[in-house]
Amino acid sequence: MKQLPLIIALMLAQPALANENWQAQEQLREQEASQELGEVSKSLASARARLNAAQQQSKQLASEFADNEKRLGELKAQWQQAASDMDQVFAVARQGAGDAVKLLGSSAMQGQFADRLLPLQQMSREQDVPDRAALAQLPALLMQEIAGSAQVTRFEAEVLDGQGASATQQVTRIGSFMLVGQDGLLQAGADGLAPVLGLPASLNGAALSYGGAEGEAAVIDPSHGVLLAMQTQAPSLWQQIQQGGKVGAIIVLLAVIGLGIAAVRLWSLSRELGRVRRQLASGDYHADNALGRVLLVADKHPEIPMETLELRLDEAILQETPRLERGLGMVKVIAALAPMLGLLGTVTGMIGTFQSITLFGTGDPKIMAGGISMALITTVMGLVAAIPLILSHSLLQSRFVELSNVLEQQVAGILAERAEGKVRTERAA
Repeated sequence: MKQLPLIIALMLAQPALANENWQAQEQLREQEASQELGEVSKSLASARARLNAAQQQSKQLASEFADNEKRLGELKAQWQQAASDMDQVFAVARQGAGDAVKLLGSSAMQGQFADRLLPLQQMSREQDVPDRAALAQLPALLMQEIAGSAQVTRFEAEVLDGQGASATQQVTRIGSFMLVGQDGLLQAGADGLAPVLGLPASLNGAALSYGGAEGEAAVIDPSHGVLLAMQTQAPSLWQQIQQGGKVGAIIVLLAVIGLGIAAVRLWSLSRELGRVRRQLASGDYHADNALGRVLLVADKHPEIPMETLELRLDEAILQETPRLERGLGMVKVIAALAPMLGLLGTVTGMIGTFQSITLFGTGDPKIMAGGISMALITTVMGLVAAIPLILSHSLLQSRFVELSNVLEQQVAGILAERAEGKVRTERAA
């Protein structure tokens, strides 16, 4: 009981002590907040100062940028004004370099000087201004081409064969037109010198026979390879016949038959005409020719009347005529039929071409090539077959007419002799 007042006093003193501690903490926090606020105020003032400085610098840089832009525009205008004429010169130079590459790339000089066009190729692709040395290369190469076109030179070079293997051999350059190697004509390509495949043997033989002597003829291609390419792509006779299709095969078959008949009949009529001419020269009658057989009819009936004899001789001539005229009609029919078959092939080929156009359009010419080839080749084949057949028929007809005229002349002569003999007999009587 004695400690009760002390306990009550302590309980009453604790809130006072807690209040004092709280006030002390609040004061400490206020001091810390004031210090932080002061530091933030200093930082804000420093940041505002830096912002003002940056704004001032930005205005200064913007002014300098505007001045530089203005100066750059003025300098660009001055440069454009100063370089306007030179731009045209450089554009013409680049275009000329490109044209020269295309022109000189197919020249035979390229086979001897394979790297001569590299500067021009670079100048034609560049957008920079070419220097004086680059501009001087174009006329130098053109002068080299002009000078080389009048020269025949020999040099060693790597030449590719048909399997792609290369070998060193002597190459003859004829001007700027042709290159001749050990196996024939050569052409300069991206991989080097290579033989021109598909050329006729006669063309290669003529090129190989050239020895370079003064006044000697040489094979040249003035188009720098265009004519040679046409020669290599030209189809052979068998390929042309195959392009004609079934109609072309029929035309060839008829032409062979017609020319065979014409050859046999020409030989037969020529032999018959020779025998007749020998008989006319000798005056003896022989039964191995038409004239002899006709005249023997008159000898067998020496006493019959003139009218009857004339009928007998006409009968003999009519018997000989079909034998002499045999085959002429067939040759004429085939000669007239061949162009008609060619026209049929032309129409058939054009129908196929139009069908291809309907299905696939006109984007790929190779699709239409078959029909067009058939349309053109069959017409040519028909005309080629008809022309010799018409000439053969004309020659056969002339031989037949000559034989017929001889027979009629001799018959008329016999009748005239009989008539004169009869008149002389009547007068003597």
